[in-house]
Amino acid sequence: MKTNYLIPAVILAAFQFVSCTQSDASSLFDDAQGEIVLDFPQITTFTTTTSDLKQTDINGLLLMREEEKMAQDVYDSFYGTYGVINFDRISTSETRHTEAVLALINHFGLIDPALSSAGKFSNQAIQTLYNQLLAAGTSSNEALSTGAYIEEYDIADLKRLIAETSNADILAVYNNLLRGSQNHLRAFVRVLYRQGITYKAQILSSTDYSSIISGVNSTGYGRGRGGNCGN
Repeated sequence: MKTNYLIPAVILAAFQFVSCTQSDASSLFDDAQGEIVLDFPQITTFTTTTSDLKQTDINGLLLMREEEKMAQDVYDSFYGTYGVINFDRISTSETRHTEAVLALINHFGLIDPALSSAGKFSNQAIQTLYNQLLAAGTSSNEALSTGAYIEEYDIADLKRLIAETSNADILAVYNNLLRGSQNHLRAFVRVLYRQGITYKAQILSSTDYSSIISGVNSTGYGRGRGGNCGN
């Protein structure tokens, strides 16, 4: 997630959606039962070395380590507040994502920037963004919309980082993270749609967004269950 995408504290004022009356957490939980958030198998063998790294590669890895943790921490908080199962499932997936980046950091002998405390970050821009995103989730539906925004954010940043690197190991991990974020975006948008809310893309182009939403979920090395949300 690019830190120059920082949003104002009233983030949801920028969200475009049509709300409906059925927004209680219990109905969202029922709707979410059918959602399967597929994830990718961990990559356990790396072939490149530190000498293959560019400074932009290092910067990207350190950034993504904290950004993936940020998403996980936001979803953990929203799950604790609203009990919507999507947040729990996607948080578990985000744990795998941040661990995948950590595996690369360890492989290259870099210093892990992530702090152990939930909601705390070394990167102050990410700390500010975390605070804003958390404040935006003032209801279960707004929290789900915030989740969709976070996944858009991830997708945009991962695409940038993928374009900037030629390192095979980094590309393998980033492409898996990208597929995971696309799965998560579809999951959030589908649950919102069932609640009568049409989420509109805030960061991605309408073409990219439509392509993702109309696709099917992927495990990273194959195809999984998915489908469009009626958009």
